Amino acid sequence: MSDIFNLSKRTKILACVAAALAVICAAQFFTGLKSPQKTFKAKGEPDYISVENSGSQLVLQRNGSDWYCGAQKLDKSKMDSLVKGISMVKTLNVASRSDSSAALERYGLDQAIVIEAKLGSKTFQKILVGKESVSGSQAYVQLDGKKEIYLAQGNLRRDWTFSLDDLKEKEEEKAPEAEETAESKEDSEPKEE
Repeated sequence: MSDIFNLSKRTKILACVAAALAVICAAQFFTGLKSPQKTFKAKGEPDYISVENSGSQLVLQRNGSDWYCGAQKLDKSKMDSLVKGISMVKTLNVASRSDSSAALERYGLDQAIVIEAKLGSKTFQKILVGKESVSGSQAYVQLDGKKEIYLAQGNLRRDWTFSLDDLKEKEEEKAPEAEETAESKEDSEPKEE
């Protein structure tokens, strides 16, 4: 034990630095186990979705299993995709813990797309979608009135920028070949006199 006290000053300093680095590494390891990624899941599925973008608003309402905007029936697969998108938002990390006007402007939330989903009269998910990330495959969001600004997986800005025409249920048209075949069949049949 007397050998420890007989170490040179330089060796004692190196031992202290090594011990400090070990403590820092251990702290980072244990705090790093907590993933910054979160998934925000809504309970249930909405029967009402309001989308405000650039001063215009679309109100989408479910009646049974069909979705409508006013009297216009909407495409089921597109609406299923939107419902899934608002019911589960995956965030990659917290971009800012401040909702100051400078932070809102920096992340495009001062001109956000505002999405509100309700079930009955209860709002169960409200998302403000800001600008795209530099990569274009993520967007900045605020969820349910919280001040944190998250980087969310997926380009929500692109996904939630649409018009009523984009959501309308498309009528299936007969293929031109099928019509021609039917007409030529009629022409080729012998006519009875």
